[in-house]
Amino acid sequence: MNGTTTPILIAIVLQLGLGLVVFQSNPKRKSNQSFLLLALVADAWLYSLYYALTATGVHAAELGIREASAAAALVLASFNLLRLSIREGHKGWSGILRRARGWLVGTFCIVGFCQTKWFLERVQMPNVIGLGVPKPIYGHVGVYVYATFFITAIVVLIIGAARDLRQTRGGEHAELAFILIGGIFTLAGATLGALILGYFIDPARLLWFAPFRVVFFCVLVAYGIATRKIMEVGLFLRRVMSYVLLTAYLLVLYIGVWLLTTTALQSIAVITAHSIAHVAAAVVIAFAMAPARGVSQRLAERLFISTQRLDFRATVSKAADILSSVTTLTDLLERFARTIAEAVQTDRVAILLHEGKRFDQAYALQLGDARGPTVSLSEQDPLVRYLREHKTPIVYDELHRVRASTELDEVIVRMRTLKAAVVMGIFSREHLSAVMFLAPRTSGRIYGSIEQEALQVLCGQLAVAIDNAELFTEVQNAKIYNETLLENLTTGVIAVGANERITVFNNEAEQITGFDSRKILDQTIDELPSALRETLRETLRTGQGQENTEFILHTESDGVVARASTSIFHGQDGRVLGALMVLTDITALKRLELQIRRSDRLASLGTLSAGMAHEIKNPLVSIKTFAQLLPERYQDPDFRQTFSNLIGHEIDRIDSLVNQLLRFARPAKPHLKPMHLHQVLDKSLLLVGHRLYQKDIKLTRLWEANVDTIRADADQLEQVFLNFFLNAMDAMKNGGELSIATQIRTDAEWVSPLTHSNGQTHEILRITIRDSGEGIRSEDIPHVFDPFFTTKDYGTGLGLSVVHGIIQEHGGQIEVESELQKGTAFHILFPLVRFDSEVAAA
Repeated sequence: MNGTTTPILIAIVLQLGLGLVVFQSNPKRKSNQSFLLLALVADAWLYSLYYALTATGVHAAELGIREASAAAALVLASFNLLRLSIREGHKGWSGILRRARGWLVGTFCIVGFCQTKWFLERVQMPNVIGLGVPKPIYGHVGVYVYATFFITAIVVLIIGAARDLRQTRGGEHAELAFILIGGIFTLAGATLGALILGYFIDPARLLWFAPFRVVFFCVLVAYGIATRKIMEVGLFLRRVMSYVLLTAYLLVLYIGVWLLTTTALQSIAVITAHSIAHVAAAVVIAFAMAPARGVSQRLAERLFISTQRLDFRATVSKAADILSSVTTLTDLLERFARTIAEAVQTDRVAILLHEGKRFDQAYALQLGDARGPTVSLSEQDPLVRYLREHKTPIVYDELHRVRASTELDEVIVRMRTLKAAVVMGIFSREHLSAVMFLAPRTSGRIYGSIEQEALQVLCGQLAVAIDNAELFTEVQNAKIYNETLLENLTTGVIAVGANERITVFNNEAEQITGFDSRKILDQTIDELPSALRETLRETLRTGQGQENTEFILHTESDGVVARASTSIFHGQDGRVLGALMVLTDITALKRLELQIRRSDRLASLGTLSAGMAHEIKNPLVSIKTFAQLLPERYQDPDFRQTFSNLIGHEIDRIDSLVNQLLRFARPAKPHLKPMHLHQVLDKSLLLVGHRLYQKDIKLTRLWEANVDTIRADADQLEQVFLNFFLNAMDAMKNGGELSIATQIRTDAEWVSPLTHSNGQTHEILRITIRDSGEGIRSEDIPHVFDPFFTTKDYGTGLGLSVVHGIIQEHGGQIEVESELQKGTAFHILFPLVRFDSEVAAA
């Protein structure tokens, strides 16, 4: 291996890899198969060159040169097959080979001719093997025959490709154009290289450049065949020319700066001068890059000024003007479709909107003789599924470049049936809201990457415009809907603005208040009853809504019990726009509650009577037994002593039971005053501290509430907490942990409406008393507050009932949670009241 053969080996590997990549992109496509054949033939040519250049004998070198010449002819034949496979891709290989039979016969003849002495007489080997290349000595007649075939074949290829370009459109046209451009560039490079470098380099050495020409040609052809987003040929040429001009300009500039700097620094060392010159030239190139790129692009556009292309900026600006000025959906779609048709030069544009479970054609622009079917797509249509999954435009010319699949085949068939070249998805908030169909361009050009990018931007603008048009319609419909809804609601609705003027007063509000909405609308809230007026005014003043406020409205016929909830509504900028009140007539509900409460009271009375009879009967039985034995054993002093003690004890027991019953039936009204709850808890814990120590129970306090002020009766709360503490200690037997915690929560913690008022509050103070005792069975939890219900072997079962009543009298609530063998927790909730003045100690 030497420096001459290294590029050939690299080119062989690159060529084979390129052929396989293009083939794998779509193995079933004829053009991809033809390109693989072309790549293999080109590799055969390169390998023949490598074999000839590395030959150590005359016969091996002669064989390599003959096969390289034959492979060159096969390259032209493969090139022609590639052209025909694009042009006749819909036919089978038998039809393509019939079209190419003349080429195949001529190629096989020239391949055979290359094996004769008429073509190659002998090979002159270099004096030293490895330091030169074999020099072919061609026959006087054979070289002219071979050259004539080669030139004729190239001319025929160029003429055929040019003819095909005139007869094809769209993707076929673009692919053939890239093949023709690749061939012309390769031929021009080979010719100019031979003419220019031939003066300075031995012709045999020119073989070193052959691999680069082949790889460049195949790369260019592969781009035209296999690239998904193919660039329009005119734009490709402009970019290539732009980069060529930019490279030439920067190279000249670099050499110029380097020469000037070197000349100016002749007085210093040569190595230092050259280094400084290179640095100076690099700095100049860095600053000149940006302006030079713009100049090269403008110059390239002038060289290809006749090439038609989409004016992206002008089209987007025109579309923006249309979308901002259109008010109706029909006008919007019509003007937008015309703008798109003019921009991309097509004669048919159809726009489908999502209606229900289908996309129905809302507008179709058809210019001249262009006619297409009326389009309607279901949710399961292949085009709809593809757009939703990939969210990219569907371009018919590009679908053949992708590996075939069932989904892709269905999409191709649908687009062919609908005569569509491009299908665009119009997405609104990631949702496919519309579909746009475009016919092929009248100029025959493809929808290149520039056109697709422009269409995607325009479709994004159209999605916004469609949303706005539909939103306007929805707003109008919503206004009618809301008015109808408000007038038919079974709850009263009153809305007032920030200026305290009434803006909404529906029919149900008329029925509840007895006011005429026509007279009260746009009036101040002073016209409303005082309860409603003050509630709305307080809501506007504080900016906080009020929940489930109950009051009685006196109407002309009768009093009405109403429940009201208010809330504030804000504008987009956060400014208060007004207040809303929802009124509910609960007069009938209150009557029903009264009846239920009366029934509950009677039921409780029955339960209470049964429990009381059971509890009193036990001591009475003991008294009766001793009374019956008294006449017989009166003389017995021990019996009299026992009888006297028993009578006193049982009477005390009955008295205690009656007192507890009285406290339950008629609990003392609490004297509510401001107090600190933590002080009451500390005092109650102090009273049970000795017993906690005796039972080896660990006490944990966690006062998380930074404010603990409430309105309460300290003595009654002390009774409540002592009851909970004693019950917890009884549940833990010996050992365990008792924890007491306080927290501040929002009023959302209330599990049911408050039945007592304890000041206006939106915060609660929650006390959690948790033990690690035996727990309560789930079926017993609903009954723990029932009178005479107990799980102990002793006691009356009235303790928690009395506690529950005290907490209710304080406007609080109580919750219980428990799990067997894990313990019980009672949550006591009181309205938190923040006082401005000092609160006295409990």
